[in-house]
Amino acid sequence: RLRHSHARAAALAQFSPLRGMGTQVRPGTLPLFTGDTGEADEVLVSPMRLEQLLEAEITSLGLRQTRPMTVGNILDSMKDARQMAETLYEELPVRYAQRIKLLESLPNWHQRRSIANVRKMYATSFKELRRANFNDQESFRRQLQLIKQRHSHTNLLVGGFKQFVLDNELSEEQMNEWLDRFFALRISTNMLISQYLELTERRKGPQDVEEDVNPYQSSINPLLNPGRIARHAARVIGQLTTTWYGRTPEILVTDVGAQPFPFVPRYLFYILSELLKNAVRATIEHQARGHMVPITVLVTSSVDMCSIRISDEGGGIPVKNLSHVWSYLYTTAEPVMTPMTREAVDAPTDLRRLETGALHSLHSLADSDETTTVLSRSPLAGLGCGLPLSRLYARYLGGNIQLHTMPGFGTDVFVHLNRLGTKEDLRCLWGDQVLPDERVGTAFESGRYSP
Repeated sequence: RLRHSHARAAALAQFSPLRGMGTQVRPGTLPLFTGDTGEADEVLVSPMRLEQLLEAEITSLGLRQTRPMTVGNILDSMKDARQMAETLYEELPVRYAQRIKLLESLPNWHQRRSIANVRKMYATSFKELRRANFNDQESFRRQLQLIKQRHSHTNLLVGGFKQFVLDNELSEEQMNEWLDRFFALRISTNMLISQYLELTERRKGPQDVEEDVNPYQSSINPLLNPGRIARHAARVIGQLTTTWYGRTPEILVTDVGAQPFPFVPRYLFYILSELLKNAVRATIEHQARGHMVPITVLVTSSVDMCSIRISDEGGGIPVKNLSHVWSYLYTTAEPVMTPMTREAVDAPTDLRRLETGALHSLHSLADSDETTTVLSRSPLAGLGCGLPLSRLYARYLGGNIQLHTMPGFGTDVFVHLNRLGTKEDLRCLWGDQVLPDERVGTAFESGRYSP
């Protein structure tokens, strides 16, 4: 290594704070690259100066484009824990910096305590990651666990963003675009962290359904069986509906030889659960008396695509509502205004596990008491983000959701998912950039994402 004088280091720091993604930042030190070797010296700086440099790096990395990823290359990276740790060390700070800059783009964000607190949380995680040592597997894993736990307690309800629209600070379209972008970055960080924890930790806690299927798993299952996830979702929503309404229509799941494929079980479970909740509620309210027509779920696949159709005779969607069904700010149910943790929005309630106090998602570090209390209040509908968030999950991994409705009769929803794991993640949803699957037709999509 070449050694630098403190004077030269200070001068360099003014022009290039914390340069390079491969540099590891330690408290009280400033790493600087030396020539062509790619190695870095460490120079002592005051804690205040280090804090300033880290804040400056949030701005610089927030402008950097994230590395495109696919399910396939994420699975390939699992062959080497150190390689994956280095990838996370490089990518996670960029994605957290982008989320911080997104929060700062909101009008008067610093005057809203909830937004300011979330920004502070992400900044803390960003700074901890920049100081972490990815070569030390145990300490790096503990750091990621701490970050995952911290973020699982985010009391930020989507409905809270509606105030920006009500105050005419943002249009509904702008707010939906902002939420799409924010949630897409959240999906990527969750998936990367979960994948590393899956690689470096042994599974703990109860396994769900069958030995090879855990619908709460937030890392990629290379051989996910969609039929099993569909059957479990049907059972959970049936239980939830019975508790909420006192009765439930039958949900018939037919698996027509669907083949396993690489996907995140938690995301597929969320998608199917949200779609089934809509179908069940519509059926009960439309067929208030007498026999309720069963809801049918058909699961099938081809070489490159897994397709799932959910059909109900719940009266369809009124024409006047079609332009709003993909909005995060719209719900036909009574809105839920009580803040809930992120887990309450992300994870469908499993009543059986709730009753036994064993509610568990793979690598979830949320306190069990808080999670149980929050999820016990999770309603059948009313959060207002089920459809758009489900579509974002599908699109993020190279698929899409199509909605066909016949007002006065019923609705068919088609979920198409890429089986090959070759689609790149969504790096940007704003500006002139478009979704990678924009050519996939939909029946009633509104706004900027229309084909």
